[in-house]
Amino acid sequence: MSRNNPGRKGNNRLLWRIHHWAGLYTGILIGVLSLTGALAVFIPELDAFIKKTHYRAVSTAPAEGEYPRFGESVAQLLREYPDFRSYYVELPERPGAVAEIMLSIPREGGGSQTLAFFVDVGQDRILGSRVHQNSLANYMRQMHVRLYDGYWGRQLVGLGGIALTVLVITGLLIYGNFMKRQSWPQVRKERGIRIAWADWHKILGIGALAFNLVIALTGAWLGLQPVLMRWLDMHAPNRHTPEIRMEANEDKAKVIDWERAFAAAREAFPELEIGQVNVSVNGSSTLTFRGSIKGTVYERNINSLVLSKETLTPVYQYDVRTKPFSHKFFYIQEALHFGDFGGLALKIVYAVLGLVSGFLSISGFVIYLCRKRKKKGNEHAALKLTVVYCLGIVLLLAVIALVSLFAGYATAALGAAIFINGLLAGLLVYALIRFFVRRRRFKGKKEVA
Repeated sequence: MSRNNPGRKGNNRLLWRIHHWAGLYTGILIGVLSLTGALAVFIPELDAFIKKTHYRAVSTAPAEGEYPRFGESVAQLLREYPDFRSYYVELPERPGAVAEIMLSIPREGGGSQTLAFFVDVGQDRILGSRVHQNSLANYMRQMHVRLYDGYWGRQLVGLGGIALTVLVITGLLIYGNFMKRQSWPQVRKERGIRIAWADWHKILGIGALAFNLVIALTGAWLGLQPVLMRWLDMHAPNRHTPEIRMEANEDKAKVIDWERAFAAAREAFPELEIGQVNVSVNGSSTLTFRGSIKGTVYERNINSLVLSKETLTPVYQYDVRTKPFSHKFFYIQEALHFGDFGGLALKIVYAVLGLVSGFLSISGFVIYLCRKRKKKGNEHAALKLTVVYCLGIVLLLAVIALVSLFAGYATAALGAAIFINGLLAGLLVYALIRFFVRRRRFKGKKEVA
């Protein structure tokens, strides 16, 4: 077939080169994102388990017909922290789970930090607290979303999504016909390590192709979103700025009747499953109820209802179901990326397929090393080197997690930023040195000739 169509052979060779170089230079990044993503889909479940077992934070159920109770706990905290900057309340998702009052307070030396207080919503009492930024849940999300680096991390994640898109498309074009010619996928173990791993690479790559394409496209958008929105002068669709009506201190001091507020919210927006309540402190005198609507596939807590603190009448309402396609497309990305719309069973599927994506990065690296060492006849050395790399990456992720939990988010983020920026600088220097060395060798050969 290739003899009859040399042009197609050349195209396949070009596709293979693109696939090879894209995988080689971004394989480690994609592997890290696959591993952290497989964990990140379970953030709510893992965090609920940690709060229950480590902090012993278990809530009693409110009386039948009552709303979650946390008003007295809020009042107590605002008395204890009179210099607070803002706060909001995360409501429990399931029976026995606690609410969390997220209180932003000034940090010594400047800046602020968010303290999370666990509240028994049946008895309205505080059960414990933690620094939100130092939690395992925050670590898992920050590592997956921005590699714990405030500037380059998120862009690198977005570029990783673009690279994965390229790998999926080129992989389909290269291996699609090969897989169609097989009545049943085969792994040719008798032909050595490289061929066996290459067969697994093809089989799992084609099998997880649709999933990888969805993850790649949504990951590229979510990673590059801040930069793209700034370049294109875009704004989030759910954008509402309430009018400032009073002094900030007066707004902060207002007492809220939470039972009446929840009743008013339920009457105004009955389909809204409230997950979060934001309380204004800037003088707008509003309560913002955020939540999801059952049966829809959108980002968590993207629907909202804003009530006046004084009258508890609606000031603004956002129901994504009634909005144009552009709004729906904007807010479907995160739900598709994390599988946060089909329950625990779908999350397990996402985690397994995410680990498959990580395996593709590993198997691609093994194939590359085996090909390089083929002449030496030492394919087992490729496996050993791959194991060392994988263990090193897992160890690095574990160290950052421990630093974040015990020394603090700021320290871990600083270390990650130094590592990532140092690595980028090192790669740039290496590329420049390699370019000039090759150029010098080329000039030398030209002069000799």
